[in-house]
Amino acid sequence: MKSKNVLINKTVPGMILAKDVIDFSGQILVSKGTTLTDKIISKLQFHSIKSLMICVNKNGELIKENTQSATSEQTLHESHLSKIRKTEEFLTFQKDFNCCVENFQSYMEEVITTNEPLDTTNLLRSIHDVLDNSRNAIHLFDMINSMRNYDDNTYTHCVNVSLICHVFGQWIHLPQSEIGILTLCGLFHDIGKLEIPQSIIMKPDKLTEDEYQTIKQHTLIGYDLLKDRAIDDRIKYASLMHHERKDGSGYPNQLTGDEIEDFSKIVAIVDVYDALTSKRVYRDPLSPFEVLLVFEKDGYTKYDPSYLIVFFEQMFQTYVTNTVRLSDGSEGKIIMLNKHALAEPVVQVGNTFIDLSKNKSLFIQAII
Repeated sequence: MKSKNVLINKTVPGMILAKDVIDFSGQILVSKGTTLTDKIISKLQFHSIKSLMICVNKNGELIKENTQSATSEQTLHESHLSKIRKTEEFLTFQKDFNCCVENFQSYMEEVITTNEPLDTTNLLRSIHDVLDNSRNAIHLFDMINSMRNYDDNTYTHCVNVSLICHVFGQWIHLPQSEIGILTLCGLFHDIGKLEIPQSIIMKPDKLTEDEYQTIKQHTLIGYDLLKDRAIDDRIKYASLMHHERKDGSGYPNQLTGDEIEDFSKIVAIVDVYDALTSKRVYRDPLSPFEVLLVFEKDGYTKYDPSYLIVFFEQMFQTYVTNTVRLSDGSEGKIIMLNKHALAEPVVQVGNTFIDLSKNKSLFIQAII
């Protein structure tokens, strides 16, 4: 069968792979003949795959299979979020969240142009105003996920990451002062993007190689903006190191293992989680279960396992007792996590208990 090279940002669910996709170490990520889904596309972007060989017919037209099931999955996820968006709690959260983003944006624009000292106390107060509207971790994540259809600029992403970093700090039992620093690491991690042309940041199409190299400079630019400021060094390092990876495949300095500062390791995980659960021009946001499944299968070589395991356990724990729909259409409640397969918990459907770690034909399709 004929094939055509297609940029990853131009791929859509339903396209069929004409060639195995190999990562930088030579391992097969996705096999030839696989039909692409949103989950698979995001997995390949997770591994920095730039293009794919896609099957075409004899006329050179791309072949696509029916993607009704993928559309159905997204509809189910949106149904859960649409219920949340109708609540008074969400409207209050949305108001405070937008106010926090606007304040952060106006403040940072002033700081960058005037070289004013950073008032981290007021910035943290603004973050806490949003957190005060959250009952617990699952409530906060539901609120953040429900905002996905509204805006996803750099400032919004930074606020999202800071909120999740705050929760992460609580999960690993950091002192309150350290949680504050980790929260600020999340808030400032992408600050260098403010100096990158918006035409590149918001470009709906695949970046050219030159544009990609430009956007990668945001880590160095961010560190340069912060290096002489009177703030904790870990905040500066987070802006520099949040794209570094444990296996040395990251940037800008291809650091490995313990060369990466601990808070930067946490920010790296949260940054990717927020990016994958955010809406993009080329795909809908992924559900938390889809993202965590990608992390569980592909993240241990790139991220610190000790932090990744905490993220898995706590994230999945927040969804215990939630009602979910499985891939066969049945509905049930998550009742127990599997320690060694967190993305495949035990689900009770009626009087039947289904261990998804053993029943590989089923998976969680959506929270309902």
